[in-house]
Amino acid sequence: MGPAFLLNENSSLRIVKSKISSVKSEINQFKKALSIAQDKTLDLKQKMINFLSKEEIKIYDAHVEILKDPELEGKTIDFIKSNSCNADYAVHEVTAEYTEILNEIGDPYISARADDIVMLSRMLILILQKKVENKINLNTPSIIVADSITTNQLSSIDTNLVLGIITSHGGPTDHVAILSKALGIPSLVGLAKSISKIKAGSLLIIDCAKAQLILNPSLFYIKKYDLLMLKEKHESSIQLKKSQNNVTTKSGTSIEINANIGSLNDAKKAKSFGADGIGLFRTELCFLDSEKFPDENMHYSIYESILKEFPKVKHTIRLLDFGSDKPLSYLNNIKEENPALGSRALRLGFKHYDNLLKPQIRALLRLSNLFNIHILCPMIASEEDWIQIKETIILEFNQLNNEGVRIDYLPRIGIMVEIPNVAFRPEFYIKNADFFSFGTNDLAQFLMAADRTNESVSNYLSQSKESILILIKNFTELAHKEGKEVGVCGELASDDKCLSYFLDININSLSMPPSLIPKIKNEIRNTI
Repeated sequence: MGPAFLLNENSSLRIVKSKISSVKSEINQFKKALSIAQDKTLDLKQKMINFLSKEEIKIYDAHVEILKDPELEGKTIDFIKSNSCNADYAVHEVTAEYTEILNEIGDPYISARADDIVMLSRMLILILQKKVENKINLNTPSIIVADSITTNQLSSIDTNLVLGIITSHGGPTDHVAILSKALGIPSLVGLAKSISKIKAGSLLIIDCAKAQLILNPSLFYIKKYDLLMLKEKHESSIQLKKSQNNVTTKSGTSIEINANIGSLNDAKKAKSFGADGIGLFRTELCFLDSEKFPDENMHYSIYESILKEFPKVKHTIRLLDFGSDKPLSYLNNIKEENPALGSRALRLGFKHYDNLLKPQIRALLRLSNLFNIHILCPMIASEEDWIQIKETIILEFNQLNNEGVRIDYLPRIGIMVEIPNVAFRPEFYIKNADFFSFGTNDLAQFLMAADRTNESVSNYLSQSKESILILIKNFTELAHKEGKEVGVCGELASDDKCLSYFLDININSLSMPPSLIPKIKNEIRNTI
């Protein structure tokens, strides 16, 4: 609930075709604009990296990929050459052709990507014309009302002042809708009929549960929603206080509720929201934030600064898990048609062992003297994969001790169960690994042959739930017979509809975004 802030469209961009004195100079200006736009996008990514999940941050990677698209660059250069015209006009004409083709397909997901191209085209034109985007200057907490809003605009403002967002256009697959949800900002999109009635400063109530907008609410509605918000705030406050304690069901079943983290800010959140430990520490940022291969001491320093924020708990740290989907400037990656199924994670790590995997393993082994570290191995697909990584970790353990760097004990080494071959044939892995963590997001996409970054096939992923739960149950029964622990760290871990099932099969731990921990712990506390 709050006042409306009307975002005026910066539609005064004038794009006129004009003759130029030098084609070469105009092409250079265009290439420079592409480079500036990429840098701006990466700056926005850096700003948002502590607030978004690994999947959500890919929004910015997708924008960079569009700006790097050789076909888009080539067509624009050809247009400048053949028409001897200004670069901003060429960008407008070429991108307009792209968006027209995409919009004709009539698919909501594809249309949302067309909107991305419109936004990036606008960014390039503003750079070429030496103008700046219309910024959102909020002085007081407000609900933003606009025909549309770009991810760049949303990323560049103080989101603490954004109470909500209402737009005329858009849908649930828009990047703005995904971003606002990730930031915890209530949003209603596609309200073209209602939006024209809203005036600047009008009092609004957004009820996302009912997909309802109340304009100039009566005193009755103001009191009703004040009470609802106070109730939610009060319940959240109680849940937060109780979340600092370990949790059991009413009948005494205990379970660890851990946090997924990837940064220092995440570790602070994990502690404040009552995580029992770190169930998944994503180490990709150590690589992505560096301009060169991070060496052993850099790994050590970054991980230590995060782990000491939450020192006395178990830290399950996943080895590198990226590929050509997250290109590194210092690594000459080969672009793959389907990077999820290609040279990623340990496959990539072993290809560049001395620069990628070795320094990371050695840093984690050294840190195991200070912290309770469990090493989690992603993308294990075969017995050979497991033998290779386990023998490698033991080799580095022995090598460090031989060098005089005393490591008191070998940390527990576990498998991220995310490839069906492991989930279906668990016997070998259960006997040879120390623990297991189900990565249900990747497991879902591999089971359903549906790329989880492609929203046009996202409906398949939800249909995998029943099969995945059966796999987890069968795997857990066998693992428990061998005295091995099993956890879940993917999206199903925080799915309250799966909670009683996980408790029934005695899953040892669930790991989730820190902010969800108080609610899940409260539900466990109220379960029989």
